[in-house]
Amino acid sequence: MPSSRSRLAVLLVACAFLLAAHAQEPKPDVPAQYFSTAIGEAGAAAGKTFGLNIYLDSITSDADIQELVGILRKNGQSALVSAMEKMKDAGRVSPNAGVGTGMRIVRVHPNGKGGVHIVLATDRPISFGELWNGTRSRDYPIAIVTLDVDQNGKGSGQFAPLCKVRFNKNNELEIETYGQKPFRLANVYRQK
Repeated sequence: MPSSRSRLAVLLVACAFLLAAHAQEPKPDVPAQYFSTAIGEAGAAAGKTFGLNIYLDSITSDADIQELVGILRKNGQSALVSAMEKMKDAGRVSPNAGVGTGMRIVRVHPNGKGGVHIVLATDRPISFGELWNGTRSRDYPIAIVTLDVDQNGKGSGQFAPLCKVRFNKNNELEIETYGQKPFRLANVYRQK
C-alpha cells in the first residue's frame, strides 16, 4: 500500500526542489563520498541490511531545479523523467560490490546545526521484467536518497528506490513511495 505522506515526503518538499536562492550559503564540499548501512523496515526487505555508497560529484544548480519543477508542474512526471534522462549524473548510489545508479540531482544545504542536509534524486532504470509484466512499480520511476549529517560527516538518512512525484490540488509537491517504507540509512559517515 503506497504511503504519500511519509517522513521522506516532508523532507523532500522542504529541500529537494527548494526554489529560494541561497546566495549567503557557503559552497558545499564536493566531491564527497559517504557510506551507510541500509536497513529494510517493512515487507520482504524487513530486517535485511546492505552497505550503500553515496557519491557526490557536483551540485545541481538552482536554475536546473527551477526548470525541473516547472516541467513537473506543467507536464507531469513523465516529462520530468524525460528531462532527467538528458541530464548528466551529479552523483552515484551503489550497493557494496555493485555499479549502482547515477543520480541526476544532488542538493546540499546547511541544516542549521553545523552539518548538512543532502538530497539525491534520479530517474531510475526500469527493468525489462517490469515492462514485460506490466507491474505497477513502473509507475514509480524516481529514486530518492536523503542524508542528514553533522559537522563531522556522520548521521542518518533514507533511501526510497521507487517513488512517484506530482503536485496536488493545493500546488504542493507530493512524493509517494511504492508499497513499503523507505530503507533507513544508519551509520552514515563521510569517507573522503
